[in-house]
Amino acid sequence: MDGFTIDVETFKRELRRDGVRCALQVRHAERPKMDPDDPTFGDSLPVTAEGERTARALGEMLGEFRGDVRFVSSPLRRTRMTAELIAEGMGVERPEIPTYEELGNGTFYYDDPAEVLDIFKPGNFFEACFEYFRTGEQKGFNNLYAASDALEAWLRARMSGRLLVATTHDCYIAAFLAAKTGMEFTRDNWPRFLDASAFFIYPDGTVAHKLVRTGLSDGICGVPGSVPAP
Repeated sequence: MDGFTIDVETFKRELRRDGVRCALQVRHAERPKMDPDDPTFGDSLPVTAEGERTARALGEMLGEFRGDVRFVSSPLRRTRMTAELIAEGMGVERPEIPTYEELGNGTFYYDDPAEVLDIFKPGNFFEACFEYFRTGEQKGFNNLYAASDALEAWLRARMSGRLLVATTHDCYIAAFLAAKTGMEFTRDNWPRFLDASAFFIYPDGTVAHKLVRTGLSDGICGVPGSVPAP
C-alpha cells in the first residue's frame, strides 16, 4: 500500500488512540448497473443482495465503535440502505440517519448536474474524473480544492463523537482524496464498493486523510443483471 492507503485494521488502531475522531466517507455497497442517461444518477437503485451482505460485514468490522458513532447519508436509496445495513452490522439499534444533498446529487463538487451527466457518458467517466483531479477544473464542476475544503468543513461540523459514518459516492471520495493528499487515481486503484476516505482529527488539531480499503468488494461499477436486495 502507498502512504495514503490503509486497511480496516489499521484504521481501527488509529481510531482507538485517545482523543482521535474520524469522519469516514463510505462508498455505498454494490448496486445494479445504472442507466447512463438517468438524470437522477440512479436515485432509486437499491443495493444488491451481495451489497447487503457486505455492508453488514463492514458494520461488524466496526462494531467496537457502536457506542460513539453517528450516521449521515446521501439521499439516494443505495446510500441510505448502506448506512442502515452498516448500523445493523455494528449492532446500533434504531439509528438516526439524516440525509443530505451535499453527500448526493447536490454535492459540493457539482456545479451543473446536467453538464456532469453529459460528460459522464459511457467511456468518458474516468477520463473526465482524472482530468478534474489533475487540473482542479472540469465542465459542470466547482473548483476541486474549494469544494474539498467546503466538504471538510461540513464533515467537521457534524463530528459530534468519535466516529461519523457518511455514506456517499465513489467520485466524491476520490475527488476529496485527490485534493487533500495528491493521490493519483486510475481505474486500478479507484475506490471499490464500501471503500472509504478517513478524515482523522487529532487532539493537537492536526489532521490526516487516508483511503481505507475494506477488501469487501472488487467492484467498480454496477453489476449487470444482478438481483436487488428485497
